[in-house]
Amino acid sequence: MKFSWVLLVCTAALAGAADLDCPLPGGPDTASEETCALYSACLWSGDRCLLAEDIGYQLDGPPLVIHTGYEAYLERRRPEATVFGGDVDRLHVLAVEYDDHRLGVSFRDANADRYEVPVPLDVPPLPTDPNYPVYDMSLSTDGEFELSVQHSGAEVLRMLPQFVYSDQFIEATFVLAGSDVYGFGENNHDSFRHDLDVGETWPVFALDRPPGDGVENLYGTHPFFTAIEDDFGHSFGVLFLNSNAMEYRLFRLEDGSTALTFRTTGGILDMCFFFGDSPLEVLRQYYLTIGRPVMPPYWGLGFQLCRYGYTSTDDIRAVRERMKAAQIPQDIQYSDIDYMNVRRDFTIDPRNFSDLPAYVQELREQEEVRFVYIYDPAIAAEFDGGYPSADRGVQSDVFIKWMNASLVPDDQCEGCRDYVVGYVWPESKTLFPDFLKVETVNWWVDEMRRFREISGGADGFWIDMNEPSSFGTNLEKPFNWPDDLPPWSLKCPDTKWDSPPYPTRWVRDPSNESKRLSDHTICMSTVQGNDTHPFLHYDVHNLFGYAEASATRLAMDMLLEGRRGLLVGRSTFPGSGMWTGHWLGDNTARWKDMKRSVVGMLEFNMFGIPYVGADICGFNGASTEELCLRWTQLGAFYPFSRNHNTIGTPAQDPAVWPSVAAAARDALGLRYRLLPYLYTLFWRARAFGEPVVRSLAFQFPTDPALRGVDTQFLWGDGVMVAPILDETSMTSVNVTLPAGKWWDLRDGKLAYSGDITTTFQYHVGMDEMIPVYARAGTILPWQRNETTTAAARRNPFNLSVFGDTAAGELYWDDGESRLAPYLGDFYRSQFWLESGELHMDVLQPRTDLMHQPVLETVLFYGQHQPTAVLVDGEAFEDWSFVEDVLTVRPNLDMATNHTVTLQ
Repeated sequence: MKFSWVLLVCTAALAGAADLDCPLPGGPDTASEETCALYSACLWSGDRCLLAEDIGYQLDGPPLVIHTGYEAYLERRRPEATVFGGDVDRLHVLAVEYDDHRLGVSFRDANADRYEVPVPLDVPPLPTDPNYPVYDMSLSTDGEFELSVQHSGAEVLRMLPQFVYSDQFIEATFVLAGSDVYGFGENNHDSFRHDLDVGETWPVFALDRPPGDGVENLYGTHPFFTAIEDDFGHSFGVLFLNSNAMEYRLFRLEDGSTALTFRTTGGILDMCFFFGDSPLEVLRQYYLTIGRPVMPPYWGLGFQLCRYGYTSTDDIRAVRERMKAAQIPQDIQYSDIDYMNVRRDFTIDPRNFSDLPAYVQELREQEEVRFVYIYDPAIAAEFDGGYPSADRGVQSDVFIKWMNASLVPDDQCEGCRDYVVGYVWPESKTLFPDFLKVETVNWWVDEMRRFREISGGADGFWIDMNEPSSFGTNLEKPFNWPDDLPPWSLKCPDTKWDSPPYPTRWVRDPSNESKRLSDHTICMSTVQGNDTHPFLHYDVHNLFGYAEASATRLAMDMLLEGRRGLLVGRSTFPGSGMWTGHWLGDNTARWKDMKRSVVGMLEFNMFGIPYVGADICGFNGASTEELCLRWTQLGAFYPFSRNHNTIGTPAQDPAVWPSVAAAARDALGLRYRLLPYLYTLFWRARAFGEPVVRSLAFQFPTDPALRGVDTQFLWGDGVMVAPILDETSMTSVNVTLPAGKWWDLRDGKLAYSGDITTTFQYHVGMDEMIPVYARAGTILPWQRNETTTAAARRNPFNLSVFGDTAAGELYWDDGESRLAPYLGDFYRSQFWLESGELHMDVLQPRTDLMHQPVLETVLFYGQHQPTAVLVDGEAFEDWSFVEDVLTVRPNLDMATNHTVTLQ
């Protein structure tokens, strides 16, 4: 990085100062001249309350070049001007050159310590010396402070001078290159690319909030975005490493420039930049920094079934028998909280589910189907032997506490000590484990161990409600509070933590019943961590799900005896993908929710959690046959493919309707055939930081026509899915096919060959599968499909080769050994076709991990009929050419290299 502290001019650069709205606690709609006058850093202009242009900071002396990059000090330009008070007078700016493609820039209070996120990034402890950095930075010295970041010689980000940094509020606005911005979450986005013209402000705060119709923050917290800078596909991304309540706004300035306003209620302003020649390179850098994702077990890629509302083990058994009778593939069966004894973790209902442990073993041993139990973090506050898990938790002091004894309510339940007490699903009040304490992690692991011994030994773990959720906070009573008890709820005190000066967009959301930051969760004035290093929940609220996932993964590693296991969680944070997958929450059986699930899947593949999917056919509400059919076809191509719905609604497993059953057999049949390819993509995600599911914009970043396409997606770079997402045209779909050649995997026909991106409309009958394509240049490994992955894995392997020049690979292990991907205990081969020769190069020959280590058939698409075929130099006769598809049946030993030559 060639740092400079020069006067910045705006020729061929991004916009400078701009009119920015003052951050009024009630939002911009509450702006008035009288309200604006309450804040000395704001001024009334026309009909808007704006931040004054002369607030912010200026350099206090020239920056210093140091071994990590540089550092500088800033001082306030107008000390008397404030928004919410508590402004930091002097800031320390530190720039760290991590490597040629990663840059860190942080702003800290120069005179006092502040909370910083205790989540490590995987960056060099002492930065290496970049030889050819693709980025540069500069600061102005002309009175006001401005930060400029350049990538490949062009300015891509400028920090505007209206910069607020106070005790409980930070605001920074940036002008960005380009108009194609993606990311930030977890939000209820209707489109993958942000709509800058709408300019909506989105909150970021972990919350038990089902996706609805508003501007909502949902379960996780991902303050990361990626932008495509130009027509050449150059891209950059920024992570704001912050875990306080946040919000962001992407919009256009008066001159049309793209702008981002980022606000947070605490911590520091800590930015990590990522640069690449394409969005995928940016995401690779991001994956490597936050931690590469864990591989699911092979059986975790099979179809999964669940519902909230099973009444007994017999109920689950009946659904499973219905699936088998319909010959629908299934690898995993779940139980929601129904199995628990009065909805308490680590218990089994002795009346209706007493035989469930035996059934779990039966499924695994006789049908090769796995079972997954749900776990909630809220622990029933029942003591003195009534609920041993709670007693052991109190003995180990594992629960979140009030920050001081004066905040403990007068009506504190007996035995609840100084813990914060809420209400969730159990029939009694609940306590909340503090997963930032070692003692809590040890207790959690032990409780998992105890439960595993009595539950049949499930191989999957599902953690829910971990925002953390607490019902009815600050209200008269929770919605599910017993009618025969006096009204009660957790009431949060009026502290500066529970009532911050700027409570963010979330508090103004119509779904926020109490208009408090703590609505539907626990109070911010509680503490976590050990006594020597405590954290306010105000600061670490968004880390609760991350910490629980880490603890649960540790428990799995200790209990599963070297097997990988499956973990799916709801609330996530950057880095959660190292431990868990994610489902997109309590959606509704609506076409718009199905469409949004594609956006959510694309975003979580940005966020480093590629094992993701939505509840197929919808969780809330009653699905229709047509919706469930089309959603089943789409869901067959979610990385995490599960049908799940709520209590009190009709059953919607795919065997309910014959038409949906047929659609499931077709779509899941293709999925199961392609699982060797999908499994290889997950290995590449773990090994190299490559997203499993990709948008067309990210795969083809030099084509501006694809920047806004979010109704299609790719598996890797070789398979594209075009689902039907529109109720008004449920038998037709407009498919955008990028330049090149694409084959329809439904019939093997060439669907498009051209030099430009083109959109076609296809009729897709309700008895037909949605379009799925293979791209020229792709070699797909596959196996014949069966109704379980265990059965499919026993089949030989095959290849489908598309185009004159193509490449692909196969990763294979035993399907669940935890250390196999890390220790090289796997099979791997690469394939490539050029000049009429298909080569198989075996890099790791562990064919003992395969049931049939045989390459049975190779299908060539896009080849002319050959006059002869050679296998390893010898003439070969077992081939045929029918309808433009060349089929060769070589039955090759996959332990050695081979060549198939077409003459």
